[in-house]
Order: sequence, then C-alpha cells, then structure tokens
Amino acid sequence: MRLIRACPSLILLVILARPALAAFRPSFSLDYSSWHATHIVLVMTTSTDGTFEVVESWKGDLRVGERLIVPELIPSQNAIPLSRYPQTWPTGASDGVSEQIPKQPVGSRMVLFLKSSAREQVPTKRTDKPERHGWKPSDIMESMKASAVWLDGDQSYCFSQHLNPGPSLLLACRYSEERVRTRVAEIRGIQESMTVALAATDGEERAEHLKLYVHSDIFPAQTFALEELGKAGPSAVPTIRGMLDDPAFEDEASELVNALVQAGGEAVGQELNNYLRQDLEFWKSTIPLLPQDWWNEDTTAHAPLRERYGRTYEVIIGLEKAHNLAALNTAIQLRDFWRSLPQLNGPSGRSQMVEECDKLIVLLQAN
Repeated sequence: MRLIRACPSLILLVILARPALAAFRPSFSLDYSSWHATHIVLVMTTSTDGTFEVVESWKGDLRVGERLIVPELIPSQNAIPLSRYPQTWPTGASDGVSEQIPKQPVGSRMVLFLKSSAREQVPTKRTDKPERHGWKPSDIMESMKASAVWLDGDQSYCFSQHLNPGPSLLLACRYSEERVRTRVAEIRGIQESMTVALAATDGEERAEHLKLYVHSDIFPAQTFALEELGKAGPSAVPTIRGMLDDPAFEDEASELVNALVQAGGEAVGQELNNYLRQDLEFWKSTIPLLPQDWWNEDTTAHAPLRERYGRTYEVIIGLEKAHNLAALNTAIQLRDFWRSLPQLNGPSGRSQMVEECDKLIVLLQAN
C-alpha cells in the first residue's frame, strides 16, 4: 500500500483507473474547469434544445450572438425546469430528478466551460447567427453536465456528487454568478502571466516567475508551475534549491524534489544526498519519541510528518535517477534505521521506504 503524499488530481486519476474500488461521479470544479477550458461563456438557452446563444465571452474567442451546439446538454423528453427541482440533497438523491439536465425556459442563463475540438464555424441551418459545434467538456471526468453552471435568479446550480457512492446531482452550489465571473478572470490572468513567464529564454528567469505560483490557492496553477519548474533546465536549479531550503515551501517539498531532479539531472546527485542525510538525522531524532500509530495521529492535508516522509521518499527516487555513488552509505544507514523501529517499519505499509532504499542500494552497488 502506497502512503506517500500525492496531489488530488493524481489521486483522482488513480481512482478513475480502478472503478471497481470506487464510485466517483462527475462534480463541477470551478478552478479545474476554468483552467482547462479554452472557452468560457455566459449563454442563454434558445428554442432549440442543446443550442445556446453567447451573451458574454469570459475566455476564448467566441463573440456575443454566436450560437453553440452542445448535444450533451439536450434535456430528455420528460425533463422539467430547474425551478421544480428538489432543493435539498436527500430529496434530490431519492427521486432521480436531480440527476437529469433540466428543461429551462428560453432565455435562461448558463455558464459553459468548454474545450474546442473544432474551431471552424459550421452553418448547420439557415440563420443569420453563426453556429459552432465540436465542443468537449472541461471537467476532469470529461462530463459535459459537470462543465456547466445553471443560473436561476441569484442562485447558481451545478452537478456534484455529495456522497460516494452516490449519484451526481444538480443542486445549489456555493458559487454566486459574481464569484464565478471573478474567479474565471483571476485564472485567465494567471494563465496569461504564465505564458509571458514561459516565454523567457533563461531558465533562471522562468523559474523565478514560476516560483510566484507554487503557493497558489488555484491548484491547477500550482501543479502547472511545479511541472514547468522541472522543464526549466539546469539554470533553474538554484531557484528550486532555494525553495527546498525555505520552510515556507515545505508543503511542496516532495514536488520540488521531483522538479530539482528533472531540471538538474545527475548534476544534482550530491545535493540529493545532502537532503537524504538531513532527513536521516531528522528521523533519528524524531521517530523514537513517537507512538506506533504516529502516521494516523495527524491526517490533515499538510501533516508535517507525512510531508517529511514524502520528501524523503522523493529524494530516494531522485537518487535512483541521479546515480550518486556517495549516497550509498546514506541509503544503507537510512534503511537499517528504518528497519530497527516498529514505528517506521510497521504493518501499515511504510516498509515501502525500506523497499525503495533497497532498490537504490542495488543500483548504486552495481555501478
């Protein structure tokens, strides 16, 4: 069993790959869809189901008055207006109505978060308004109904799974129209700034720009920044090292170690060994004082000991790629220490650290 820290999107992808072990259903994510959508538009429904007219364009090149054809948002024949939907979760889950796309009156407003798969305008009918189709959902589970927000007066509605296992229901969501509009603008601005940052030819300059977003409360921006740091090359190493040495970035330490290895390659092997020595001393001074079940004492998102565990594990994996022979003795010491204490080498799966140390030791001894 793997217990190292992983980002939420990676966890979700693993879950999706193993449907027998989970029953996750589509849930609208404002940040994720705002980040991944190529076009975000405020639209109104028309007399033709699945066809929407653009009222405002918040992201992308669609113009006011253009029409979008989204077949996945066509209501069923027995669909009812949103105003008649159950307003609470238990009721909505019991009758199945809230699982369906509503049949809204003409002129009702929605916000669509779309990815374009066909940029050209396709005149499907005789009309003075150009129509576009070929849209894909921005939702992580590729669900179109989770790539939209329905607006009814001052209240917004979106599909989400309130209980797992359980259905994805269209119920009131916590985002007001103004909140959606503001967040979309914020994320679009960050993407534009990152585009400028990535245009910098010098890796150190790119890294300094990306550093600003490693702490972002917009998770896709944080993930993107960490990925791009690893692609910035050797000149980005000093910036990444500086973040690793800064306690303010300890929550991102595991990802920063990975970025350091990607950016620096074998040249950062000695630095990785230094980090492994630091971690060895940390565990020697900390673990003997902790109870057997220390892993489960703090299960919050950024539990310090779990964060440190993730960093140690990533350092070992990094050394497997860097092939730093000086790390052989450190790896042996860490493995032997880990084996010596039941708090570390227990039945909960933390023996993975010993297994990874063994793998590193074999690799280094073979050189």
